[in-house]
Amino acid sequence: MTREAPLIFHDTELGGNRLLAQPRDLPLGNVAEIPLEAAPQPYRQLFLSYAEELDRACATAIAWWNNLVRRSMARDGLDEMQAMRFNYEQRPAGPASRPEVVFVVRDYWLRIVALNETDGRHTGVAPQVLLLGWLPGNGHPDLYSVLTAMPYWPIGLDENGNWC
Repeated sequence: MTREAPLIFHDTELGGNRLLAQPRDLPLGNVAEIPLEAAPQPYRQLFLSYAEELDRACATAIAWWNNLVRRSMARDGLDEMQAMRFNYEQRPAGPASRPEVVFVVRDYWLRIVALNETDGRHTGVAPQVLLLGWLPGNGHPDLYSVLTAMPYWPIGLDENGNWC
């Protein structure tokens, strides 16, 4: 799908490293941080489905975000960098704050956890690796750029230690 690149202000490497490290101290079960090529087939298939859904959600998010930045430029006489900074101040997750993006990430985190729990034949894949770590090296740099704006994963644990 050809689309405009996201107008981003944040440091994607810093954001990616932060998000990949955050869940390491949580009860993820028997999981590994492995590359896509080494992952069992069910995880590779789940990644393909995820990337397709996230691509659609990010298309909406990028169009919305870039329009916000352009409106700030036109309305307030800001240059592009100033307009991006202004809009990040209003929405610190930038284009990743769109509900469509948050929904896809939450939905697939829970799907990964379910697969990790039910597929006893394989070591599971850490959710943050499938959701973020596999994106840039597998043809999805714009999706990676959008997600790395998230200050934290939009997922939590309930009082019983279950992902919710």
